[in-house]
Amino acid sequence: MADYDNEELAGAKRWWQNNAGPAIVGIVVGIVLIGGWYGYDWYQTRQSTQAAQLYADVAGGIQADNVTGGLINTVDRLQNDYAGTPYAAAGAMSLARYYIQAEDFDKARPRLAWAHDNANDPGMRAIAGVRAARAEWAQGNPDAALSLLDDEHPAAFDALYKELAGDIYMAQGNREKAYAAYQTALKGLPEEVARQPLAEKASNAAPLDGADNTTSSTNPS
Repeated sequence: MADYDNEELAGAKRWWQNNAGPAIVGIVVGIVLIGGWYGYDWYQTRQSTQAAQLYADVAGGIQADNVTGGLINTVDRLQNDYAGTPYAAAGAMSLARYYIQAEDFDKARPRLAWAHDNANDPGMRAIAGVRAARAEWAQGNPDAALSLLDDEHPAAFDALYKELAGDIYMAQGNREKAYAAYQTALKGLPEEVARQPLAEKASNAAPLDGADNTTSSTNPS
């Protein structure tokens, strides 16, 4: 896709709209049942506040292109001491994105792997997974990338996962699997994401001996 971040955001928004309310209610009910609400609430608030400040330091440093040893240590601290907050995975993914933009995939991969395995939000885990798959593919590891794309993930991210799988299959010359992946991606594409780029990929991967129904065709004159 032309803008992966927009598609990732669209998938995350759809997952939260469908799942955040019930998930939060379930957590609250569980806490009330086991007791200790006030102590737990104080602890969680304190953890979140501290983690938020640490993440703000990380985000500011990355934005200023000032990734120092201190910033990396801050991300390590988020992962080690604040893993239960969303800021830990966000910090790991932000640093990974910085490394990817610098084409330093060896440093990006472990950060993405951590976020994929430890983020407490399924949507964030899904985004980390697809980014990790892109990093593996960029390093010439298509089988590892496809393995990551086979992981379970919220349905809202089906299009993102299947499109990348299609790209990998197409690069390998496997038109049949690429076409099937693109067709599945089209079915799950969020309404707010343009269909034409993905439809063109599907059309280009269509079986040479069959018709492609992805895009409209005209009768030969």
